[in-house]
Amino acid sequence: MILISIILALAIERLAARGKYWQMSHYAQAYLAQSASFKSMFKSGFGVVTWLVMPSILLALIYDAFDSVLVELVLNVCVLLICFGCAQQRARYKGYLNALTRGDNEAATLYALQMGQKRTELEQGGEWFGQTLVWVNFRHYCAVIFWFVFLGAAGAVLYALTRSIFDAIDENSEHTLKNHGQRLQALLHWLDWLPARVASFGYLIIGNFSNGTSCWLKHVLDFKVSNRCVVTSTALAAEQIEQQYAGCTYEATCMMRLVKRNILFYLVLIALLTLFGNLA
Repeated sequence: MILISIILALAIERLAARGKYWQMSHYAQAYLAQSASFKSMFKSGFGVVTWLVMPSILLALIYDAFDSVLVELVLNVCVLLICFGCAQQRARYKGYLNALTRGDNEAATLYALQMGQKRTELEQGGEWFGQTLVWVNFRHYCAVIFWFVFLGAAGAVLYALTRSIFDAIDENSEHTLKNHGQRLQALLHWLDWLPARVASFGYLIIGNFSNGTSCWLKHVLDFKVSNRCVVTSTALAAEQIEQQYAGCTYEATCMMRLVKRNILFYLVLIALLTLFGNLA
């Protein structure tokens, strides 16, 4: 059931499900709009966490009310489609490639920054755009799949909702929950911590094992390093793209192929666990 749900959701999300109702950001914005009704809960960090967990608890109760494999499969696929939803990021990625193709470096840089790139390749300490793609892929696919496998649909919703609400609050400096930004960031850090190590381990298997391993081992038990650094640095080390290709379409397409192979690797692993009876 778990494997079939993930495969169906990935296939449908690739071909369709681009509307706003298939994006977790849409529901996060609506949930934030209702946050005034829960204002009393925001006096403490525990209250904020409780507010975030409420939709997952409600979803778990809905699942418990149905005793049908078919209904559960449909719900799983719908939930995963919403949690995966990254139509905006996909559109920006295509815009980035088109800008590079026509030689518009200024537009390409703008798309890269909109995707979440902190600093460009040319700036000191800047990351490659391919690393930004790896991080976006991790947050919208790898981490969602991880929590879906371990905690079911409720786990996937908890992660995706926390991710989307944090992004929405980060963009809106005047929001009521802005004061709890550090708490939300800490919660998201811990929700990302284990999936980041598991996902980046896959890059060792499908990429350059020796280079990737040295980078992965340096960060695997480091609780202070950012999860983004763990994922992106391991991916870049495993893929071994030469510096001369930084900021080119070749770099972006290489990193996209890497993350796709990584997802395929974990789908095979989930299939083996299902085959041997460790997953339902």
